[in-house]
Amino acid sequence: MWRSAIRRLGAHPAAVWVIKHVVSPLDRAVVRVSRGRLPPPSRIAVPTLLLTTVGRRSGRARTIPLVYVRDGHRYVVANARPAGERRNPWIANLRASGRARIRVRGRTMPVLAHELDESEVGRWWPSLTDRWPAFAAHYAATGERTAFILEPLAS
Repeated sequence: MWRSAIRRLGAHPAAVWVIKHVVSPLDRAVVRVSRGRLPPPSRIAVPTLLLTTVGRRSGRARTIPLVYVRDGHRYVVANARPAGERRNPWIANLRASGRARIRVRGRTMPVLAHELDESEVGRWWPSLTDRWPAFAAHYAATGERTAFILEPLAS
């Protein structure tokens, strides 16, 4: 029940701020300090993976926690921009390189990213909004959504 309440609150502007400035940095810090032995704390409320992309301008690694849905061995991740927020840089970085690294359930793996077109996003949208209802509220407010399928590469 509390997980459902957390998911519903995710669209509130105060929750967006807390996720951006508290939850996401905490997720990254816990995983970094534990050297990956501990999962991101946000995983308590929703299935979360850590996506690491290379900055298209800086060339530096950037890591962000994302809600995901499984598709067999692949992972579907999305973003719906909250009203008043800038576009998330991970999207442009992933578009630029098409490759990233994810950490999920204690495993790190390289992935190939395929951006979904609008009809493909529509196929996955109900599953994504079921996992994180805030996606629906953000999309309704801005009309912007992006999704990728992340395909693990053979080691």
